[in-house]
Amino acid sequence: MKNILLVSHNSGHQALIADAINQESCTISRIVDSTGKIEQSLTQPSGGKTVDIVILDLDGDGSDTFPMIQALLEKKPLPVVFFVSRGDRNSAIYASAVGISAYVVQGLDKDRIEPILAAAVTRFEETRALREELARTKNSLQERKIIERAKGLLMELQGCSENEAFRSMRSKAMSNNKRLQDIARGIIENSGLPS
Repeated sequence: MKNILLVSHNSGHQALIADAINQESCTISRIVDSTGKIEQSLTQPSGGKTVDIVILDLDGDGSDTFPMIQALLEKKPLPVVFFVSRGDRNSAIYASAVGISAYVVQGLDKDRIEPILAAAVTRFEETRALREELARTKNSLQERKIIERAKGLLMELQGCSENEAFRSMRSKAMSNNKRLQDIARGIIENSGLPS
């Protein structure tokens, strides 16, 4: 079950959102009446329940809260849904750039809340998976560059072929029970060249 932090000063909207939430998959674990209380609510869970989703119901376009939301998301990534009374194209673009999962203008309707929430959580999870995959790919590419550089050094220093350099590094990795990348880093470090 996902725990929701609801930020709204409007008690009618609070009741509408609470009534629309599917109690089998989500529960509103905390309601605060101002954006200034979001960080405290995220860092000090209520009743031992950590927040999984944040829903903000705001007057205006909410853009004044975007920097604070961005800083919070850098510390604790989670789906954030904005329901705002007004907004424009620039606000929507800014919201997306900040990491807000759903930015809904004049869309606070009981029948729309659950699908919007489901779409926001899905978008957040897909985006997080893509970021993790990108980080793994970048790391893999960086490790591959280090291996290639170490092979080049061995070829130059030992006058051997690329295959011989690779077999030598692989053999050393296996006999020392180390990763190939660690052996490659060691070769580069021992050469005196910057890695």
